[in-house]
Order: sequence, then C-alpha cells, then structure tokens
Amino acid sequence: MSYGETVTDKGIEDRGIFERAAMYVPGYRGYRVKNIRREVDKEVRRSVVRSLEECKNDLGSIHRMIVQSGNNLTLAKEMERIRVKTDTYLKKIESAESGYSGLWEAVKTLDKELEEIVEWDANLLEGAAKLKEKTSTLMTDMDNGKVDVKADIKEIERHIDELANGLNDRIKTLKGLTEE
Repeated sequence: MSYGETVTDKGIEDRGIFERAAMYVPGYRGYRVKNIRREVDKEVRRSVVRSLEECKNDLGSIHRMIVQSGNNLTLAKEMERIRVKTDTYLKKIESAESGYSGLWEAVKTLDKELEEIVEWDANLLEGAAKLKEKTSTLMTDMDNGKVDVKADIKEIERHIDELANGLNDRIKTLKGLTEE
C-alpha cells in the first residue's frame, strides 16, 4: 500500500458514520476521495512549512552563535546564505500548486499522477523532519562547545538542495499535467 493510499484511507476513517456510509454511493466516493486527497495534500505542505520554519529559526540561532564566537565571519556569511536558501525553499512550498484541482476547475489531475504527488509530498515531509533533526543536532553540538562545524553546515546545505530538487520535480510534474 502506498503512502497516498494510506493517508486517503486514514482521511476516510476520520469521517463520521454518515459520511463513511455515503462513500458507498456511486459517484460520491470518487469525488469525496479526491477531496480528501486535496485536504491531505494541503496539510502535508503545511506540516513541511512548520518544520522548515523551525529549521530556519535554528539556523538563525546557529548564525548568531557563530557571529558571537567571532572566530569565523566567512562561516557566518555562509550560514546566513543557507538560512536565506531555506527561507526561499519554504516560500516555494507555501505557494506550491495543489496536487488536485476541484471538480469544476479547468485544470484536472489524474489519479495516478495525484498518487505520485502525494508520494513526493511525503518525501518532502520526511526530508523536512530530517533537516530539523540536523539543525537541532548542530545547535546542541555548538552549545556543547563544538567549534569545527563547517562540515555539518555543508551537510545541511546539501540536504536543503536535495529537498529543493524534489520540490522542483513535483512542480514540473504538475506543470506537465496542467499544460495538456
């Protein structure tokens, strides 16, 4: 079972008894499942944004620690650049196109492609959680006196770049769907 099926099933289970019964009405189930997927898509992106906002705050704290130590202003500039890159990524996710358009909208997303988008969103969510873990670990290490953090900062930047590439793939897929 794919992530998309799991979240859709969970979304269906969370509905009241009347709505679950209505899911057996021909035509209604397909319409309702797509709306549930749409809600899940929005909530996943909201979760990614919340996680990235926490990462951005961590990166700001790391930047301040580097500046306050006064040892490496070049590293401080690099840290600020990475924080800005994270903010740019966050804004792209906030404004990302939904993986599903409503019944009466001109642009429609096919079920197979929608499943791919939900999978991408799951990867974005996992990636944001890993990024949060990396930034939290780096903050803790710096609080404990770790001075050589350049490799850790490079790893965080690589991870942000991977996440941004995944988002770009998602955007390209949706554009491919909407240009038909």
